[in-house]
Amino acid sequence: MRLFRLLALMLIVAVPAAVRAEVEAGDIPGQADWYLHADLAAMRAVPSGHALYAWLNDEVFADVKQEIGIDIGAEVDSVTAFADEALGAVLLVEGPISQQTRDKLLALATLKAKLDTGSYDGKTWYHVQRGEHRKRGKRSLEAFDDSAWFTFEVEDKLIVTSTQEQLEALLDSGGRLAGTGSHAGSLFVLTADKEFVQAGARTAELADDDTDWNSNILRNTEKVALLVSDRDGLVAVEAQLVSKDPTITRSLGGIINGLVSLQAFNEDIDPAVRTIIQNTKIEVLDNVLSIDMVFDPAIVVRVLDERHAGTQ
Repeated sequence: MRLFRLLALMLIVAVPAAVRAEVEAGDIPGQADWYLHADLAAMRAVPSGHALYAWLNDEVFADVKQEIGIDIGAEVDSVTAFADEALGAVLLVEGPISQQTRDKLLALATLKAKLDTGSYDGKTWYHVQRGEHRKRGKRSLEAFDDSAWFTFEVEDKLIVTSTQEQLEALLDSGGRLAGTGSHAGSLFVLTADKEFVQAGARTAELADDDTDWNSNILRNTEKVALLVSDRDGLVAVEAQLVSKDPTITRSLGGIINGLVSLQAFNEDIDPAVRTIIQNTKIEVLDNVLSIDMVFDPAIVVRVLDERHAGTQ
C-alpha cells in the first residue's frame, strides 16, 4: 500500500489535474472507481523511464528493502490496483517473486494480524485480518487495512483482494481480469472518479456560490485520468478532467491557457520549464478538459526531489 500511495502521488504532482484515446474504456476493468497501473519493467527498458525508476529506487525501494528486506526492484515488474463497486478492491503485483519474499510476507502477516489459511480448487489462499472485520466502502484507498485475501498460486503474481469471491475468480482466470489492458508503451495509468478525488474533503460545506476556484473545481469534478508514457525518449503526459459543469471546464481551460501564454516567454523561469510550457496543448470540448505535454524526464525527478525536500 505504501508503494501504491507513492506511485499515485507521483502521478498527481506531474500535472495540475488528471487520458485521452490511448486508454480505451475496455482497458479498465468493469466500472472501476479508481484504477492504477505502474509498469516498472517498462521504466527499466525505455530511456524516459530511467530517471523515474532511479528516483523510485532511491526514495521507495531502498526504504522497503531496509525495513522488511524485500527488493522490489528485483522482484516486481508491474503493479495494478483498482476498486470496483461490484468487484471490490484488487491489487496485482507481477514479477519473479521469490520464495524467500513469500515467506517474509507471510511472516509479517502473522506478526501484524490474524492469518488464516484456506484453499480453492486445490490452490492455497491466505486471509489476513486485523481485529474484528468491519464492512467498509470498497472505493477507499484503505480497502485492505482491516482485511485482505491473497495468494501466490498464479505464477509470477501476488494477488490481493478485498473479497474472497474476487480472489477465487482471479484464481479461475489465472490472474487475468476482463478489461485490464496492456497499455502498451505506458509507464503509468491513473483514473479516478469524483469520490476518489474528493476523498477527505467536506464537499457538503462548499457553498454553490463559493468563489474559491479550488473548491469549485473539487466540487464539480466527475472524473480525472492520466497517462504517462515514453515518446522518443521523453516523458509524454496526457491528462483529462471531466466536469459536470461545462462552464467550469471552459473557465478552467481559459485560465490555464492564459497562464501558459503569460509564462511561455518569461525569461525569469527555468528554460526547461519554459520549454514545457511552450509545448503544452490545452483543449476544451464541452465538459472535458485535456492537457498534453512532453518533457525531459529529469524535470520530473527534480520536481519530486523538491517536493520531497519540502516535506522534511
